[in-house]
Amino acid sequence: MKNKEFFISHWNKEMKRTLGAIKGLPSDIGKWEFKPDPKSRTAKQIIGHILPHAEELKNAVDSKIIDEKEVHFKSVDEAHKYYETHSLQLIDKLKNVDDETWENKMVSLTVNGNKIYEGKMMDMYWVLLHDTIHHRGQLSTYYRQMGVRVPSIYGPTAEDMEAMMAAAAAAAK
Repeated sequence: MKNKEFFISHWNKEMKRTLGAIKGLPSDIGKWEFKPDPKSRTAKQIIGHILPHAEELKNAVDSKIIDEKEVHFKSVDEAHKYYETHSLQLIDKLKNVDDETWENKMVSLTVNGNKIYEGKMMDMYWVLLHDTIHHRGQLSTYYRQMGVRVPSIYGPTAEDMEAMMAAAAAAAK
């Protein structure tokens, strides 16, 4: 499997996990203002940072510029639809990128119109996928404190384990 196909495979897997994390957010968007420390981002800022990565990467297929932006969402459903739509469009666009472009074309990262750095397309895309995973993990520590159940991302949650243990105990009786 070539690097681009490996990336697409991983994007697909992580997209599903991110969509599950989005669905786990509280429906009361006022709770998205939670942050555990004054230096931390709010849950709203985290999703406003990571969900646009799909659109930014999709656009960079043509422009070769990843133009970071923050997007604000009014509901869980809006955030879910936005991320899913742009992720699927990204995957479709990447399927048409040739290996030479993927492996060697330089892509810039800009924030607020300022070029931060540049790297090969494949490297930059992997960085933003890993950034999504990193911040999604950060967000996963907020759920209980926002008063909602932690969604399963890579395996059973504490609540899932409690239910499985209770079921096993009941079955053993």
